[in-house]
Amino acid sequence: MKYNESVFLRAENIITDRRVRALTEYESRKQSVSDKYPEIKALNDKIENAINEITDVIELRRDNTAELIERIGKENLEAQKTRKKLLSAFGYPEDYLDIPYTCKKCKDSGLVEGIRCGCFDEVLKKCAVTELTKNCAIELKSFDDFSLEYYEGDDRNTMQQNLDICKRYASKFTTKSPSLFLIGETGLGKTLLSSAIAKVVLSNGFSVAFDNISEFLRKIENEHFGRSAGDTLELLTTVDLVILDDLGSEFPSSFTQSAIYSIINTRLGRGLPTIISTNFTFDELRNVYNNRIISRIEGQFEHLDFKGEDVRLQKNNK
Repeated sequence: MKYNESVFLRAENIITDRRVRALTEYESRKQSVSDKYPEIKALNDKIENAINEITDVIELRRDNTAELIERIGKENLEAQKTRKKLLSAFGYPEDYLDIPYTCKKCKDSGLVEGIRCGCFDEVLKKCAVTELTKNCAIELKSFDDFSLEYYEGDDRNTMQQNLDICKRYASKFTTKSPSLFLIGETGLGKTLLSSAIAKVVLSNGFSVAFDNISEFLRKIENEHFGRSAGDTLELLTTVDLVILDDLGSEFPSSFTQSAIYSIINTRLGRGLPTIISTNFTFDELRNVYNNRIISRIEGQFEHLDFKGEDVRLQKNNK
C-alpha cells in the first residue's frame, strides 16, 4: 500500500515514542528496585556488563574466545534466572525488569532484520486512516446523544431495538463482526448511531474510516486519475471498520458504482465489517445501483430499519 510522507513521519514518531516510553519505564523500574534491594542491583550490573565483557574478549582475540563468550553467556542467563526468582520473592512479577516494549518482536524499532515489522504496518494504517478522515465533517457522537423521546408507539420500539443493537455491536466489536445496513428516511438518527459506534470502536483501539460516501469516492477518483496522491481504495478495503454514510448522495457514474462494489465486495471477501447508511428505499436503490451491489447489501448485511418522523424538523419546530 502507498503512504504519503506525512503518514510515514507520523508513524515513525509513534514507534519512536513507544521505544522511548519503554526504555524510560524500564530505567525507572530498575532504579526503584535497585534502591530497595542491593542484591538485585548487583545482578542488574552483571547482566548489563555482559555485553562489555563479550566486546572486550572479542577485541583481545584470544585462542579461547569462543569458550569465554559461551561462559559469559551462561553466567548472564543464570543471573537473569536468579533475578527473576528474587523479583518474585520480593512481590514483583518475574518480568518486571524486562523492557516493556509494545512489540516484543522488533523491540519498538519498527524493523526486524531490516524488514518492516507488522506493528509498524498497523501504525501506518491507523495514521493513514487518521489522515483520510481528518477533514470529516461528521462529528462523533455518543449513544447518550440519541433520545427516544422523538419517536412514538411502534416506531419507538423499533428505535429502541436499533439503539440496543448498535450499543451491543460497538461494545463487542471485532474485525469479525457482521456488516450493518441502516435504512430509513432522513433525520432519524442513522448518522448519529453510526458515529457513536465509531467513537466506541476507536476508543477500543480499532481503526475506523468514517465519512460521507461522497467524500471517500471523491478521494478515490482524484487518486485514480492522478489529481492527488494516496491509496484510499486500498485503505478502505483493509481498515478494521468502514462506515459509509449516506449511500445515494454521491454523483452516480460507472466509476462510483465500480468503486462502491469494490469496497463492499472486497471487505466481504476478507471478512471485514462495513456499516452503510442510506435515506433511499430498496426500490430507489435498485433504480440507481447494479444488482451486484444490491444483492450483497440484501444478502450479506444485517438490516436496521429506522422509523419515525424527522428528528431535526421536530427539534426546529419546538
